[in-house]
Amino acid sequence: MSVHCRTRKLQGFLVLVAFLAALFLLFRHHRRNSNDVNEFPSRIIVSVDNARPSGENKRKLQADTEVQSKEEKPIYLCGYNVGRIGNRLFQFASLYGIASLKGMKYVIHTDDVINQMFLTYNDSHLLITDNVATICNRTIYRRERLCCGFDNRILNFSPKPGETYRIITYLQSWKYFENNKNQVKKQLTFKPNSIASAKNVTVDILKRFNVTSRDDAVLVAIHIRRGDMTMKNTYGHEVATPEYLYKAVDHFNNFLNVIYVVCSTDLTWIKANMPRTARRVYFNTPNAFPENDLALIVSCDHVITTVGTFGWWGAWLSGGHVTYFKWPARDGTELRKGFSDDFMDFFYPRWVGY
Repeated sequence: MSVHCRTRKLQGFLVLVAFLAALFLLFRHHRRNSNDVNEFPSRIIVSVDNARPSGENKRKLQADTEVQSKEEKPIYLCGYNVGRIGNRLFQFASLYGIASLKGMKYVIHTDDVINQMFLTYNDSHLLITDNVATICNRTIYRRERLCCGFDNRILNFSPKPGETYRIITYLQSWKYFENNKNQVKKQLTFKPNSIASAKNVTVDILKRFNVTSRDDAVLVAIHIRRGDMTMKNTYGHEVATPEYLYKAVDHFNNFLNVIYVVCSTDLTWIKANMPRTARRVYFNTPNAFPENDLALIVSCDHVITTVGTFGWWGAWLSGGHVTYFKWPARDGTELRKGFSDDFMDFFYPRWVGY
């Protein structure tokens, strides 16, 4: 055999060996991959597009992350509970309105007087909890400049997830919650016992004046606040005058079948000063539970207010025509400084002042 022939046979053998080696390596690689799949059956293979979001997908992922972060770290808003029912109602409504404006949760205690009177409930802007002390332990503090006016300065902040704010004190302006007034009214739904009390008094009123149907009478509540406001003091409180009362009654005498429902702790004064033009008057005996008196005022068609926050809330929740005494504070006093120049941050704009 020639040298040339032997060389060609050797080359063919080497090619065959290389081919068989390649087949062996390919078979072995396939088996290893099969074992990997069996060992990790839940492995998820991510495409390049999903692994590295770009454009719209990237923006959506970022937005979803921000929403999740906010949900995980709510922004709380705390108050400082001072005063009686009327004051507390302003604090509740104003802080609830601010919370809804800023995307926060207003925190109140389960035993808060507001929860005792109304059917309040947790929603996206209210948290009713026993854990108020812990949540409101460390806060970013903001204080109003006007007790009875709108202070836009306290709204000049941008809360971040995980922060807790505290805004004080009285916050007595409808402007703080006008942005979400319908939801405030839903939160301030009276409990059944107060509603039943108001209905019982209404039945007694209709019987007293021989009215067979509620639709046949127009009930006008008159809330007279005197008491502590008549005491000599330098703070500046004023009380409504008999002249105001005459003007207010004349305002509602334009309605047919009017019955005036008087709610006051000073029935002696009101009986002595009630205008004679008011032909049908029902003097309600003050209730041991003030929320029942408030529910009675709210159940009336219209309201005559004098001074103070209790009557203010009876008027606002009633939703009817309202008159108010225009001069609740003496000029030059500390109380007068707490109102806006025209008092209209406090009084609701559709009401009529005398």
